[in-house]
Amino acid sequence: MKKGLYLISSIAAAAVALAGCSIFNQSTPVAASFALPESAKSEPWPVQSGLKVQVVRDRIPTVDRVVLVPDEATFLQAISEWSLQGRWPILIEDDTYTPMFLRRFQAAEVIHLEATGDRLPEDPQRRRQALRQAVATAWEAADPESLPQQWQAIGWEPPGVAIASETDPAWPAAVALAADRGQPLVFLDGDFGTANDQLTPDRWQALNAEIEQKVEEAGYPYKDLGDAIDTVVLARELAVKYQPSAEEAEPRAVTDGLGRHRNGERWAVFGWIYGSAARSLYQAMSSIFLDSENALLYDSYRKEGTWLEYEMTDAAAQLHNFGLNVTLVERPESTLEKWQQLSADDWNFDLVWVNSLGGHDTFSVGRGEASVDDIPTLQVPAAVHFIHSWSTVRPDDLNTVAGRWLQNGAYVYVGSVHEPYLSAFIPPKLLVRRVLRSSPLAIAARQLESDPWKITIFGDPLMRITPPRTRISAREFAKLQALGQESAK
Repeated sequence: MKKGLYLISSIAAAAVALAGCSIFNQSTPVAASFALPESAKSEPWPVQSGLKVQVVRDRIPTVDRVVLVPDEATFLQAISEWSLQGRWPILIEDDTYTPMFLRRFQAAEVIHLEATGDRLPEDPQRRRQALRQAVATAWEAADPESLPQQWQAIGWEPPGVAIASETDPAWPAAVALAADRGQPLVFLDGDFGTANDQLTPDRWQALNAEIEQKVEEAGYPYKDLGDAIDTVVLARELAVKYQPSAEEAEPRAVTDGLGRHRNGERWAVFGWIYGSAARSLYQAMSSIFLDSENALLYDSYRKEGTWLEYEMTDAAAQLHNFGLNVTLVERPESTLEKWQQLSADDWNFDLVWVNSLGGHDTFSVGRGEASVDDIPTLQVPAAVHFIHSWSTVRPDDLNTVAGRWLQNGAYVYVGSVHEPYLSAFIPPKLLVRRVLRSSPLAIAARQLESDPWKITIFGDPLMRITPPRTRISAREFAKLQALGQESAK
């Protein structure tokens, strides 16, 4: 297990690894390997996690279409059309998140499917089997039981596990992320609170033990960082925070407490998706199919003392050199008037990093303090990193900072459930170095060797900041399908 190695700033090593991935181009025969190239296997585990995502992205074409469905049963039917020849976004159509995704993705064709005549199985075991079958089909396995053999045959090692409940509305997100990322889909039943809750020590221990058991049952090595399973996405409702013990009253973030051994050492990084089927699936599809283009880095801090370590000038320059359009706002320009001006305009930023202070419903914007009502209406899906206290204390409350961002369309959100102190967050310049070395944002945003603390992460833990990808047309996809069918004979 490699610890701390990917703190270095050089991007050259990652470039070599990515170059090794170029064998996975979109004209490669279906039987080609999905294994990481040898040049990538010497990389630190966070980089390898990101490169696994890159292998799938490079190996399986993105078709230039979006499919809109009216309900969960039709979604399950639609995602069963995914294969190794091509994939495309599928959304449960609504009036809030669908327009945002369409505006950002700009598909060549948008297909509206009518509701399927089939209903989801009522029996829990049959429904679970149907959800797992969709994942298997995406990888051209005959059934869920043969999926591990199919992955082994093509050289694929899952980077994580997706956890759902078949009775929770967020299960489509788990199916999508398991199908795209090539992850085992497992199921967690039981009542572990609602999103705004805090678990007691006993309920926390029960949740922790249950989740580790489910990950172990997936059948892949998980106990060390750098083995197969290094991330877990939870797609179901549960409490955002927990009390660690009767002696410790201050809460910890559930997503930071999970994935730990008894001694506190981490074995995985967790991300969390919950809410309606439409919103949950939107968050998953945004993570899978959207690339970063327009970044806002908003710094309310003074450039002195400890605050100076969190300055954003270096991060902005790195993102600009990577190819993003970057807007940097810092003192003395950062004021309430400036924030409100940005919010009043069409908010087309898809990557938002904010340095702030405040409470659960207010945040400093430099000279002045903004409220949750100053959080913008997003025009496009956005990944949000908010250095701030208390923003995620009640994420299902629209009168909290995280609650409003999530409701308004953030598909990834990094924030704190309590007062975390500034050092709990990764400085922006280091965070950018990590993500540009191919680390997923959720891993890059973690203090990986710290004890369980207060930073929580909403969204897919394998979401990456990437340049625009190449898409293929429906006609090109049909040709690849025919080639795949011919190869299978």
